[in-house]
Amino acid sequence: MSGRPVGARQSEPDSIAQPAIGGVAVADLSTVLGAVVWLSLTATGALDTIERALALAPLVLVPLALRTAVTRTFQAPANRLTTTAIWLQPAGALLLAASLVVSSPAPLAAALATPWLAVTGLLGYTALVRTHRRGGLSLPETAIDAGFAYISVGAVALLLAHLDLTFWFDRVIIRLTAVHFHYAGFVLPVAAGLAGRHLGAHLRGFRAVVGVILVGPALIAVGIAFSPVVEIIAVSVFTVAVAAFGVLVLWRVVPSCSRPQGVLLGVSAVALPVSMALALGYGVSTFTGRSLGLTISTMVALHGSLNAFGFGLCAMLGWRLGHSWAA
Repeated sequence: MSGRPVGARQSEPDSIAQPAIGGVAVADLSTVLGAVVWLSLTATGALDTIERALALAPLVLVPLALRTAVTRTFQAPANRLTTTAIWLQPAGALLLAASLVVSSPAPLAAALATPWLAVTGLLGYTALVRTHRRGGLSLPETAIDAGFAYISVGAVALLLAHLDLTFWFDRVIIRLTAVHFHYAGFVLPVAAGLAGRHLGAHLRGFRAVVGVILVGPALIAVGIAFSPVVEIIAVSVFTVAVAAFGVLVLWRVVPSCSRPQGVLLGVSAVALPVSMALALGYGVSTFTGRSLGLTISTMVALHGSLNAFGFGLCAMLGWRLGHSWAA
C-alpha cells in the first residue's frame, strides 16, 4: 500500500487554496498555536474539566476541521465567508480561552467570548448559503453544513453561561450544552461528511446513519430542556446511529487509509459509541431514579474526555492526515 492514504488521493483534486502566511495555511498555524495555548492552560491548572474540553474545540479542532473540510465544494460566495472565518478564527478562539480563564466579572468574560460567536455565525451563514445554492440533498456536504450551523448554538450557550442567564437550568448544564454543540453538533457531523466524501459514490448504509446524526444533537438538547422521555429516546437512537457510524468507519474507511491515519480514525470510531453509551446510561439513571454510578462529575470526566480526545481530536487529526499539506 502506498504511504499516502487513499483519502488523500481522493480529496486532493478538490483541494482549494486557503489563506496562508509564508506558504503555511492559516488554519494549520492556528492549530499549532491553539495546541500550545491549550497545553499551557492545562498545565497551569487554569481550566476545569469542562473548560478543558470546551477550549480544545475552538483552539484545535475547529481549525483542523476548516483546513480539511473547506474544499472546492465551497464555491463563491461561501468560499469568501470561510476565508473570513479562517482569518478570524485564531483571535476568536484565543479570546474565548481568555474568557474561560477570566470567568468574572461576567460582562468582561462575555465580551471576550463574543468574537467566537461572530466566527461561528459566519460558519452558520456559510452553511445557509451552501444549502441554498446546492438546491438539493448531498449528504456528505449537508453533514458538513449541519456542523457549521450547529456550532453557533454552542457559542450562544457559552455566552449565556458567562452572563449567568441559565433560565431554569443549573449553570453546569448550560456549560455542557456549549460543549455538546461543539462536539456532537460540530465535530461529529463534519467527521461524518468527511467520511462520506472519502466513500464517494459508495454510500450504502451511510445515508440512514448520517440522517440520525444530523438531527440527533438538536433532539437531545430539546429532551434535556423539556422532556426526560424525549431525551432517552433521542440518546438511544443517536447511540445506535453513532455505533453504526463507527462500524462503517472501521469497515469501509480505515482499511483504505495509511496506518497512522487508520489508527486515529479507528480510535475515534470506537470512542464515540462508548461515550454515547455512557450518556444513555446517565439518561436512564436520571429518568428512573436508579443510581448507575453516573453522576454529573463522572459524566464530565468519562463522557467528556472520550468525546474530546478519543473521538474529537483523533477524528480531526486523522482526517487532516488524509489531506494535502499544500496551502
